[in-house]
Amino acid sequence: MANERHMDPVKVRAMGQTLETMSSILKVVSTVLEVQMTILKTTAFIGMFGGLALERYLAQIKPKIDDLAKQTAELSQDAILSAADWEKAQLAG
Repeated sequence: MANERHMDPVKVRAMGQTLETMSSILKVVSTVLEVQMTILKTTAFIGMFGGLALERYLAQIKPKIDDLAKQTAELSQDAILSAADWEKAQLAG
């Protein structure tokens, strides 16, 4: 029984779509952070130096969010493709 494998392709495909949604949301967050960082750099230029410190903090977070967006996009494609491959294998016997 340990050698039996089962997959519910519908659930795996749904998981892939959820990951795709997460990736899209993270990309939007990254874009918003980029805009906020630009605003903070501008305000630092006109004398609000607290904004520059906050911009530096956001600049450290943004690459991590970009990386998470990329990883969730890859996981999404992997899940969707594995569900499709599973269905093909089941049809082939």
